[in-house]
Amino acid sequence: MKAQFRTHPHVLLRGVTAACVLAVTSPIPVTAQAHGNMMTSTAVLAATSGSSVSGTLKFHEAKDRVVHISGTVTGLTPGKHGFHVHVNGNCDSPDGMSAGGHFAPSGGRHGAPGAGDHHLGDLGNIVADASGKAEVDVTVSGITIALMGTASIGDRSIVIHANEDDFSDPAGNSGPRVACGVIESDMMRM
Repeated sequence: MKAQFRTHPHVLLRGVTAACVLAVTSPIPVTAQAHGNMMTSTAVLAATSGSSVSGTLKFHEAKDRVVHISGTVTGLTPGKHGFHVHVNGNCDSPDGMSAGGHFAPSGGRHGAPGAGDHHLGDLGNIVADASGKAEVDVTVSGITIALMGTASIGDRSIVIHANEDDFSDPAGNSGPRVACGVIESDMMRM
């Protein structure tokens, strides 16, 4: 099955034009919405079939390759849920499988964030309270929301799974995908 990507020519052209103008006038690459020295992106989570999970996650990068992810996810079952960046920026399929596998540009084994061996997209678990609400507040090192480079999660997707990630290889036994959202630069969303 071939992955489908949403393309917005007018947005792409605007982004390319802005990048070209800034490349000539500034040594700082345009990669995401800048607020001071901070780049930001957003992922709006949509439920997969059979799920009622939704939410919005904000990604803030204040210094190179350190990204803070925050937001609220609702409609979950109480407890822990695997939380990963997936390789494709596509959440079009009803089961979320169009997002592809875990983001792992340098390969390796699936594991806990901060472990010696883990995929860059392995973010661990979020925890839903008794009402099914999870407050996300995670800082991840080694990734960027810049729209270029091997560590870039920009224009990829973030997936919430039905079950806890037990950090076993190859994917942590996290179960079905209950929500998916494309990580989009706030500059491109304007």
